[in-house]
Parts: sequence; C-alpha cells; structure tokens
Amino acid sequence: MPTNQDTENVIAAVLALPADERLAVMDAIHFSLVDPKIDHGPGESLDVVTAIWKDEIAQRIADVDSGRVKTVPAEEAERMIRGDATPSV
Repeated sequence: MPTNQDTENVIAAVLALPADERLAVMDAIHFSLVDPKIDHGPGESLDVVTAIWKDEIAQRIADVDSGRVKTVPAEEAERMIRGDATPSV
C-alpha cells in the first residue's frame, strides 16, 4: 500500500511511543474507522469514551447477573443469526 511522507512520519512517530500510548492511538484509529462520527479530539478524549464504555459494560454485566437479561450459548446465537434457530429464552 503506497503511503505519502506525512503518513510515514505519523507511523514512525507512533511506533516510537511506549506500548500503552501506541495502544491508545490504535484504539482511537479503530473507533474512528468503526464509526467515523467519533472524534477523540479535545472535545471527547479517548479516556472519556473509555469511561463511558466501562460504565456500559458494567451495566450489561449487572443486567446479566441480576437475571434481567438472559444469555444464550454462542453456538445457539450463531444459529439464530443464520436463521437456523429461534430464541430459546
């Protein structure tokens, strides 16, 4: 894949960072590709987005632990996605 000098400079700069900072850059790029509306600039930092997701994950775990949400085995979920099975819960 051809790159321009700016891209090569950014890549080199990121690769020079410590592993945890490279991971933060990777997460920001990944999230921007998954949802281009996401901006990890000064208005909404990666730390803020991470905190929001941690809260969401904690709520989902609490929903499962309390019984408000039922889980299904992965194999059954895959069959449901393919249309080969109906929900059992």
